[in-house]
Amino acid sequence: MVSFFGSIQNWFSADVYGRHLGLILQEVGTRRPNTLTSFLSRTFGISHKDLRNARFEAEYSFRGQNGWRRADLAVFRADDDEPVVLVEIKYHDKPLPETDLKPAQLADYRVWRNRFDSKRHVLVLSRELYRAEDLVVCRWDALTRHLRPFAEESDLVDMLVKYLEEEGNAMQEINGSSLIRYLKRLVCHGEFGANNVNGPAEFSSLLKNMQLTSGVFHGHFKAAWRMAGEKVHGENGVRRSKAASIDFSVWNRVKPTRSARPAVDENGWFENRLRNGGHVSAFARHALGHARDWLRVSYGVRFDVSPGDSVDTVPTTYLWAEIRGAKLRSADARVWKEHKINFKWVTDDAESAAGKVESRFNLLLLAVIDQALNSGVRFLPQQRKALKLLQQSLSSGLQPLLNGN
Repeated sequence: MVSFFGSIQNWFSADVYGRHLGLILQEVGTRRPNTLTSFLSRTFGISHKDLRNARFEAEYSFRGQNGWRRADLAVFRADDDEPVVLVEIKYHDKPLPETDLKPAQLADYRVWRNRFDSKRHVLVLSRELYRAEDLVVCRWDALTRHLRPFAEESDLVDMLVKYLEEEGNAMQEINGSSLIRYLKRLVCHGEFGANNVNGPAEFSSLLKNMQLTSGVFHGHFKAAWRMAGEKVHGENGVRRSKAASIDFSVWNRVKPTRSARPAVDENGWFENRLRNGGHVSAFARHALGHARDWLRVSYGVRFDVSPGDSVDTVPTTYLWAEIRGAKLRSADARVWKEHKINFKWVTDDAESAAGKVESRFNLLLLAVIDQALNSGVRFLPQQRKALKLLQQSLSSGLQPLLNGN
């Protein structure tokens, strides 16, 4: 069932999600100020006393670099005329539409912040992970984790948390037992799976967690492709990588049989009785080329599912990364790397193990990029440049600058 805020979101185009969320945060701050002021206090080191009677204002106008601009949310101390915090909301990586009052760019926020002393702050809330000089960038999952304890005290906060989880903006712990039963239902014959009504929802949460994890790497791909495009073909970043697509795949193992009975019946249907486990993967995929010169960089989690799997004997679980493309296929070159992990890292302990999973993905991506660059395959100059830049970026231990600023 779609959450209340999720239903409201459908009234808006994707271009105004920042406004939508700014208004929601204004209402949360007005009704339950401590839920947000405690987050801002921890983020910026502002004393709780200074924010005791804070005021919240969405769509706040301020003077930027070249005229008046608009912030998604402003937070004021009780008696101040000037905000102590401005909040910029980055959502779905789309700009706000043109109006008489233009949306603020990061340079505008820096001008505003530098006009005052160090007691003024700017917070950028983003789905992806970036850096921004002189500004603080937080992912939505950090705010969602902070809000969860307050959800028990407020229906409004609870609705916001559910909405952010529904949108894939928070790492969600997954019931391993329900997920195993669902996976076995997909690839095993004769396995108990009835009444597992939560199984599909747990698998959906797995895909949303994969989407959230991809946000850690999105900036690296986007920056590498933009820079490669500008420096190699002069395309000014037009063909730069978009956000990763999230998908899953199912591969069945076939039970060996001595019977002459075919595995496929006369109507072309695979015989269900022969399903004997298999691989189920959830993954993110970035595009670095299209049409005849397509190139895809993927990474994800794979479960090796067997009929006897249970919470006591869980499916063997791997993190993996792979690069595929037209030229790699022509050269019959496989670029692949995997690493076996604890099943609970991506299920029951997904939130606490998120950092370990992200670090492992980073290493796997570096490994397959190195394989691709040393494969002897003649990639397009732009693709080779992008892979080298991606390698440098992932090796740096730093996130790219937001919008290159």
